[in-house]
Amino acid sequence: MTDHFARPSRRQFIGLLGGGVLATLLGGRRLAQTASAQSIRRVHVQSYNPAATATAAAVRQAFLSATDLSWLHQGDSVFVKVASNSNYGPPSVTSPDVLQGVVGLLKEAGAGDVYVGDMSGAMFVRHLAEGSKGSTRDNLRANGLLEAAESAGALIHCFDEVPFETAYVPGVVPGDNHWGDELHVAEILDRVDHVVNLPRLGKHVLAGASLGLKNAVGWISDHSRMVLHRDAASFHMKIAEINAIPQLADKTRLTLTLVDRALTTYGPDSGYSLALAQPLIVASDDVVSHDQIALMTLLWARGQTPRTALDEDPYPAQSNGLNWWFVRVTWGESASETLPVYDDLAAVSAPTHINYAYNILQGGRPDRIEIVPGGLPLAEDFVALLDSYPDLRIAVRDLV
Repeated sequence: MTDHFARPSRRQFIGLLGGGVLATLLGGRRLAQTASAQSIRRVHVQSYNPAATATAAAVRQAFLSATDLSWLHQGDSVFVKVASNSNYGPPSVTSPDVLQGVVGLLKEAGAGDVYVGDMSGAMFVRHLAEGSKGSTRDNLRANGLLEAAESAGALIHCFDEVPFETAYVPGVVPGDNHWGDELHVAEILDRVDHVVNLPRLGKHVLAGASLGLKNAVGWISDHSRMVLHRDAASFHMKIAEINAIPQLADKTRLTLTLVDRALTTYGPDSGYSLALAQPLIVASDDVVSHDQIALMTLLWARGQTPRTALDEDPYPAQSNGLNWWFVRVTWGESASETLPVYDDLAAVSAPTHINYAYNILQGGRPDRIEIVPGGLPLAEDFVALLDSYPDLRIAVRDLV
């Protein structure tokens, strides 16, 4: 007798979910023909009405639009890297809603152990040979990510809870780099099969923006974090180089950001929190192009932020002084070089970690970054902002 309640095979699961999602996204329309995919990087941007569509459903649509999960085999382990820099709620950290949706989808698709974790920022947690100070788990509990992860069936893995002598392994950047032998990353990267990157969307008083590439800083040891900030001239280059280590470059399958709220000033912890009436989800298997579109989303959100709040943002005027203070107070060291800052974070001429990452990870900027829209139409002023930066080579795919 046929068991109608038997769990579908992985292939059946992808076919059922993916087919339904694709039909929802396209509404029976065919996609316009595009140029060769070899010179194109695609970023899926899902826009939805939270009054009509549950966040979990929108997350699934965005996730399955950006990847068919062909990389996931039955029983594979997945590390879902959240941004839990502090005990603050979203958008200072990853949204619990997106975490719960992603973990649930991975478990349904046949993943084995799904880990969720991070190590909070040095203002909140220090993991040292003589003992830890602060607790990432406590921060996860306070900001809602712990409950979301556990209720979806994930295992919590905080790097500061691993005994110090085994907590980190060398992160070897291919080719010439600015780390030398001072980059150490969480040892679990050597053990898991895949990584899914779930950053937040926010300004950062030192880096300019805190997106997918910046989320990689959570993998590194306290000493490496000190080196990142102390040798400030190469700050952006070193962020890009973290993402080039094989443990990340070869295992990261998807970067996805829920933008229902954006931290549009200051950051990474406090700042102006802007609620979006029509949220977006940005998803791509290419972390750099994800960040390029996420950055434009952040700039669009800043355009909706009150002028009084923007005027209080210390970036870029005070960033170097704040980095100097941070290094001195946290590690008792002196920042040896000036931190580079940029008036226009989206300019292709600005040596930001996004522009460095295109060169380091991909050998240069693609011929085109193609936005594949889903759900509701994208806001006209958002599209206009994209069009105002022709050097970024961003195009919104038309549905015809």
